[in-house]
Amino acid sequence: MRKIYPYLLILVIGLLPFIIGKLIVSPIDIGNIAGSESDWLLFWATYIGASATAIMAWLTYKMFRQNKDLLDAQKLRWETERRGILSFSVVNIKDLFCLEVQNIGLSVITDITFSFNQDFLDCFPRKEIGDYLVCSGTNRSRLVPSSLKDYPIFPNNSEDSRKILGVPIAKNVVDETIERLKSVQIEIKGSYLTIEKVYEINENFKIGNFLTNALMVENGVEKELKSITKGINKINETLQAK
Repeated sequence: MRKIYPYLLILVIGLLPFIIGKLIVSPIDIGNIAGSESDWLLFWATYIGASATAIMAWLTYKMFRQNKDLLDAQKLRWETERRGILSFSVVNIKDLFCLEVQNIGLSVITDITFSFNQDFLDCFPRKEIGDYLVCSGTNRSRLVPSSLKDYPIFPNNSEDSRKILGVPIAKNVVDETIERLKSVQIEIKGSYLTIEKVYEINENFKIGNFLTNALMVENGVEKELKSITKGINKINETLQAK
C-alpha cells in the first residue's frame, strides 16, 4: 500500500490546479476568503511549483537509490564469484592426518591467519604438537587459486611406536590420541585477504567425519607397495641368515 501513496500524491497535485481554478471562477458561494483572486493564484502557483520540485527531487532520489542498490548487488555478486575462498579439510597423507587448507576460489588469497579451539589442542599427548599447529596458523601464508597447504596433525596408525617432532611416542598413546581426535570438535577461526577485502574464517566441524573416511579409504597402490617391501625384507633376512 505504501508504494501507491507517492503516485496518488502526484495525481492529486496534477489535478489540484484545475480544481482550484474551477472554484475561483465558479459562481458558487464558498464564504468570505481573505485575499484577492490574483493573490490566491500566485499562492497556488508557488505552492504547486514547490510541490512539483519536491516530487521531482523525491523521484530522483528514489532512482538513485535503486541504481545504487543494483550496483551494490552486482558488485557483491562479482566479488562472490571472483574472490578467493578457503576450504579446510582433514586428509590422509603418508600415514599422517593432515589439515589441508585450499584456495577453491578464483583470486589470490593472502594474509591467512587462523587458530584452533583449546579442546582440539588438548587432544595431543605433547604440547609441542599443539604449538606447531598454532604457529602454522600465524604465518600469514599466501595461496593462489587451486593451490593448497598441508599441515601434519598426527599419525593415522600406531605401527610399533612413532616419533613425533623427534620425540618417541608409545603405541598405546598414539592409539588413545587417534580415538580422541575422532570425536573432538574442531573450531578454526581467523581471517584472510582477497580482492582487497578481509573475510572471516569460522569453521566448525567434527574431525571424526574426515578421519573415518581417511581410515576407510586406503590407497591400493600404497598397500601393494608396503606388501612388496615387507616381502623383500623377509627375503633379505632369509639370505642373510644363510
